[in-house]
Amino acid sequence: MNAVIKTISRAAVAVAAAVAASGAMAANATVQLDTSVIATNSLTVNKVGANTYAASTGTLTSAVASASTKVIDFGNSDGFSIGVSVALVGLQTLSFTNFSFDLTTNTLYGSLTGTGLAVSSINFTGDLLKANTASSAGSILTGSNFSVSSGLLAYLASKDVKPESLSAITSAVKSVSLPTTPAVPEPSTYALMGLGLVGIALIARQKRQG
Repeated sequence: MNAVIKTISRAAVAVAAAVAASGAMAANATVQLDTSVIATNSLTVNKVGANTYAASTGTLTSAVASASTKVIDFGNSDGFSIGVSVALVGLQTLSFTNFSFDLTTNTLYGSLTGTGLAVSSINFTGDLLKANTASSAGSILTGSNFSVSSGLLAYLASKDVKPESLSAITSAVKSVSLPTTPAVPEPSTYALMGLGLVGIALIARQKRQG
């Protein structure tokens, strides 16, 4: 009987710990795109990966893989692409993926990849955009008023690409909202972990009495 209780208890603790860990990373980050900029410049927006995109509101939602006091990491290749049709060269698309946000510098990092005759040479990973305005509401940090970061500016210069030529695309990123603290596990998670700990405590007590 003790062996059975011990096995169940350990399993309960293990399952609860796993659920707690997944729950701590279950919070979502959102990238808000400016629908007026999208409409005015006739941009085409599509999600990349497993995240969700609501075209009516311009909201991209992606799961956060990890969070610390310094960096919020989306932790996957999810993101979005923005395309614009250019005369004579056709559709030009920039894909933004692999996001992370540095809380100390309010900088959005990630990968920027170009597809199309005019932007096919663009393949950059590093600091993309800097939020010149940051505000907090509870555990949510929102960065806005973005400008092209120094790393991306230097890269574009090395490719003889003028930053203003991409302004219609980069200005479409209106804000990024991120959870700065892990999500709190459900009460049932604590109950499950408590059940396992009680079982182990009973076994230890029986051994001492024996």
